[in-house]
Amino acid sequence: MLSHAAGVGDPLDDAMVRLIMVLKINSLARGFSGIRLSVIEALIALVNAGVYPLIPAKGSVGASGDLAPLAHLSLTLLGEGKARWQGEWLPAQTALKKAGLEPVALAAKEGLALLNGTQASTAFALRGLFEAQELFASAVVCGALTTEAVLGSRRPFDARIHA
Repeated sequence: MLSHAAGVGDPLDDAMVRLIMVLKINSLARGFSGIRLSVIEALIALVNAGVYPLIPAKGSVGASGDLAPLAHLSLTLLGEGKARWQGEWLPAQTALKKAGLEPVALAAKEGLALLNGTQASTAFALRGLFEAQELFASAVVCGALTTEAVLGSRRPFDARIHA
């Protein structure tokens, strides 16, 4: 796991890290990854306690999985690396302790289950989708206001024309 925690750059913001964590939890909860329920519950406990692993913004290949970001996420479960808790960057072991959580000891194949996946890439895609939806909603309002400002006709927007 340590060998794959090779990301660089600024840390991802808490909202993005939370999204990656929730996507990982959702993927593991499907039951196809050879991981104990207790490890999934430990991930859920991290989210609920507001312990967010330091995941650098750069370092994922995507096509071969998000090894670097998921390694950084997983290290926090083990009490390694750094994590943010209540707005402060701390050694993961300290963040876990302050949040009342214990590090996890992984069993066979659980490291692989935690590192495999494209949850970071999916989180970035979802963020792009959410931003595009907001932009589209703003564009509709801008178009309507512009039409009103120039005293434009509403007839070109009649639903029968576009059916």
